[in-house]
Amino acid sequence: MERELSTQENTAHSDDKQQPDVASIMARIRQRVKNQLNENSNKKPSFHSFKADFEKNRKAGELLHSEELRYLNSNYIYSPRLQLEAVTTHRRGPLAKLVVKFKRKVLAIVWDYLLKDYFEAEKNYQANLVRYLNDVSKYVDARDAANFWELIRKIDVDITRALERIERINDEQTASLRTLERSLYEALNSALKDVQSNLHDLNENAAVSAEKLKTLESVVSGIEGILASLGKKEMPPEAERGESDDYADFSYLLLENRFRGSEEEIAERLSIYPPYFKGAKNTVLEIGSGRGELQKLLSEAGINCRGIDTDRAMVERARQQGFDVLHGDGIGYLRTLEDRELSGLIAIQVVEHLPQKALEELIQLAAKKVESGGKIIFETINPRSLLALSSNYFRDPTHVFPLHPDTLSYTVQLAGLKVIELKELSAVPEEARLRKIKVEEFMTPRWAALVENINRNIDQLNDLIYGYQDYCIVAEVP
Repeated sequence: MERELSTQENTAHSDDKQQPDVASIMARIRQRVKNQLNENSNKKPSFHSFKADFEKNRKAGELLHSEELRYLNSNYIYSPRLQLEAVTTHRRGPLAKLVVKFKRKVLAIVWDYLLKDYFEAEKNYQANLVRYLNDVSKYVDARDAANFWELIRKIDVDITRALERIERINDEQTASLRTLERSLYEALNSALKDVQSNLHDLNENAAVSAEKLKTLESVVSGIEGILASLGKKEMPPEAERGESDDYADFSYLLLENRFRGSEEEIAERLSIYPPYFKGAKNTVLEIGSGRGELQKLLSEAGINCRGIDTDRAMVERARQQGFDVLHGDGIGYLRTLEDRELSGLIAIQVVEHLPQKALEELIQLAAKKVESGGKIIFETINPRSLLALSSNYFRDPTHVFPLHPDTLSYTVQLAGLKVIELKELSAVPEEARLRKIKVEEFMTPRWAALVENINRNIDQLNDLIYGYQDYCIVAEVP
């Protein structure tokens, strides 16, 4: 269509005499535009995205402080007065002054009647225009700054909301993980408690089985010793002193083997005594030597020792092991000795078998027969422990009366001996004692105080019920 219009224009210009028919040309243009609109009615117009040019856009504050605006503010004002002194001429002589006066007069007339009002109006126009540009610049910059800080505020709000949402999601995920972790922990803890309970039961069963096995071995060992002694035809040598029976009663030996423990266990408990007699020059007498556990320890330590026991079966068992053991009454044997003949005396689990008068005589004789500086040791059951009193003391039918540590210590001191040590022995295993309640972190202060009070009571009950089962008094002859 543009090509045809160009052709028609060229034809019109080439023929000056022919005038263009504007009505027919516009009719043809309208018809072609209508045809093109009909042809393209089903076609969608193509989309062209706008691309911002950041290099051409001004930032906030640049328009108000631009060099152009500064130039307009500095140069829009000019002087309204006509500078006639500036009118001069190049001519010389008297005629020059007339020419200058004439020019100034003409210029003043032209200025006053023609140009003065025009330039005054132009001056006002330029002043108003500059003031308007200043106001527009301030407004545009203020709007730009307001839009900028509003955008910053919106971005800050959006970021804050996004962070809050992230924190909320994180809290929810953390809570879920902690719940899952707690569930797994409780499940594992429950399974672990079941395993520990089963293991504890197995350990208890194994301990009971081991204890029964040790008891069986001890009984078998005692029976073997009895059978071996019954096979001998000769009676014990006449060196024995005191009362004696025609035959040995093995019932008490079997009782010792059954309940007191094996010889190895007794020897381990008695290993604390040989150091007290270290350096003894004369004999150390053991009253109630039993199966000879302490005699073996003293001999291995190089200490000259002798034992005496009223039970013939015990004596025969000790003699079979090669120890110097007499059958008879210990008090009666002490009466036959010279004063200060012994370097020490020890009686393990003996004094509870004696009446009070016999006990006092034993201690007084020991104080006479042991040399000065020698040690006298008495071990017995601790009546302050209900477990020892109910299990160990009343199990033996030959016990006469339990001796409190204070009572025995007082009796020893009345005999003129110096008590240098009172030692508690045979502690109850921790697993057999009453167990304390653990103070958990989640407990309130009131519950924690209650649990601590209960634990203090448990300690007192443990001391009363499960205290040390034995004790010994170590005295020295002055």
